[in-house]
Amino acid sequence: MSMDLPHVPSDEPVAARQVQGASRKAALEERIRAEHRATLVVNTASRRGRRSYATAKHMLCKRGIVLDAAYPVRDPARLPKIVEEAIAQGARFVVVGGGDGTISAVVDHFAHRDVVLGLLPLGTANSFARTLGIPLSLDAAVDVLVDGRVVDTDLGKINDDYFANAAAIGLPASIARNMPGALKRSLGRVGYLLVAVVRLCRHRPFRCRIVHEHDALSIDSLEVRIANGRYQGGVLVARNASVESRDLVIQIVKGISRWTIVGFWARALVGIAPRADTLQIVRCAQATIDTEPAQYVSIDGEAATRTPIRASVAREALLLMAPRERSDLQ
Repeated sequence: MSMDLPHVPSDEPVAARQVQGASRKAALEERIRAEHRATLVVNTASRRGRRSYATAKHMLCKRGIVLDAAYPVRDPARLPKIVEEAIAQGARFVVVGGGDGTISAVVDHFAHRDVVLGLLPLGTANSFARTLGIPLSLDAAVDVLVDGRVVDTDLGKINDDYFANAAAIGLPASIARNMPGALKRSLGRVGYLLVAVVRLCRHRPFRCRIVHEHDALSIDSLEVRIANGRYQGGVLVARNASVESRDLVIQIVKGISRWTIVGFWARALVGIAPRADTLQIVRCAQATIDTEPAQYVSIDGEAATRTPIRASVAREALLLMAPRERSDLQ
């Protein structure tokens, strides 16, 4: 099945775009600082969400943030609607507590809008928070919300669905589809490892074809990652990806042996770069990806669709509150 390449708009003149973007961020930051108001939305089904909601609410109020509304959301399916309604009612600073799946569920409502996302990392892996340098402790994350600065970052898109951190084909998607919620909440990242061992025994290689603006390739694959951020499952796996790069990094773990995947993840877990002969890397702004046979695709850790897919970057699409000391985020 073939799919047309997604359209990525041509760049505005760089200087004009930078001036306009800086002015937009400065105005929003000034407004947030002057008003000291926010809306709080916490996924209480996330790993730390249930026990952290009341504490987060108390901490924000203690630091002088007036909460126009606060939502402890027990059903994650309601998250997009709650965020959508908060923004429609005029919220310009929305603090979201949860993990990568929570962010992925709501990020479409922030894309290309003058609304700032504040992130409380309350999930299992918190890969997007790690990419941004947001502390995983609740009190330090609240400090970022109060004392941080507004930046804009890229988002990725799979078909018409925005994602913050990464999409994946292969073993990560299989883990996402088969991860029991209770195991995830009770054991956290150890739960991922247990499910990974079981799914690895059943994993099969697949043929992957990628067509992008510069080239096309077809390759025997064990895993494909479309990375906007650098982490997946809380592990540093895409060292050359950046939310400021204005493109995506597509990583293909090559080969047909399951041991290749074991080696890739073992090296990643101890902080060693993957072997060059096991990895193919493509940098591009847009691509179509197809597989034989068809494969499931996970988006920010949640199984979402199947191949074929269109992947593209949404440049400078997300406004968020980041640590002030992160000079690499603009």
